Amino acid sequence: MDMREWHTKATQITPDIYCLEIPTPFNVGAVNVYLVKGEKLTLIDVGPKTDEAWQALTEGLQAAGVSVEEIEQIVLTHHHVDHCGQLEKVRQKSGALTLAHPQAAPYVELDAEFMNFHDQFFLQLYKKSGVPSDKLIIIEKFHKLMTTFSEPSQIDLKLKHGQPVPHLPEWQVLYTPGHSQSHLSLYRERDRTMIGGDHIIGHISSNAFIEPPRDRSGARPLTLVQYRTALQMCADMEIEQVLAGHGEIVRNHRELISSRLQKNWSRTDTLRSLLADKELTAYELTTLLFPAIYEKELPLTLSETLGHIDLLMILHQIEVREQDGVLYYHL
Repeated sequence: MDMREWHTKATQITPDIYCLEIPTPFNVGAVNVYLVKGEKLTLIDVGPKTDEAWQALTEGLQAAGVSVEEIEQIVLTHHHVDHCGQLEKVRQKSGALTLAHPQAAPYVELDAEFMNFHDQFFLQLYKKSGVPSDKLIIIEKFHKLMTTFSEPSQIDLKLKHGQPVPHLPEWQVLYTPGHSQSHLSLYRERDRTMIGGDHIIGHISSNAFIEPPRDRSGARPLTLVQYRTALQMCADMEIEQVLAGHGEIVRNHRELISSRLQKNWSRTDTLRSLLADKELTAYELTTLLFPAIYEKELPLTLSETLGHIDLLMILHQIEVREQDGVLYYHL
């Protein structure tokens, strides 16, 4: 990567907010990290654990007139490695405290017992979904991705929906799950600004990733149903600008949300048409819905398929039959 393009990338959005664009090794491209100058100097997300991301973060902060050592607190929008991977490095350099949703903690800590539960959850889920045994290596790859691009760290203060952000009293925490179970956004009523993480992104639709349940029971969260509900909550709010985790500022949040919700129904129609004259597993549906990318992006595409199956199941628009531990769907 040519690092010259990343030099001094710090865009001032409001008198107290700077956007730092941080490169990532992932298909999603660069991640936006936000510096908020409040009672305490606050960093919203940190980027992945790579040399390029660290260089971009330190240079971006310098361009905004501060150093890593001056950061006093870090707020995580969610636990995905492109947003939290270099958390520990920032903490070690600055002594900053980390604030996040409670659900982020086991991922950020890379807690061994939780990670084992996490892998077992996906093994069972993928088997039920009809994923061929030779494709189950994806679980190991996903685990390796987490440990490669992040390192164990900790959450010092757990945030709840509706509370003001400590030392940023104008900002309110919004719990916006769906893309991840730990996802939160920040909202400031004065200028109707939302720091939205991956909840609302302009140029791509956020994936509602399937994740293990918080109580470790068998019932997984219905992530697309959650995500749609959290989007509808935001559509009812007065928001002038969403500072997204990737890409440009979103200024038309209602139209964007309406279009995303409509696309869900288009996809459920496609899914029903695929089931018109045969039974299929979630994996088979994934290969038909995403023929070009399902092999490369299996966790993402299977999550998308399962989310739309959930929508159809709660509306009793499709039926399911279990055979030999595999679920088969039909009209």
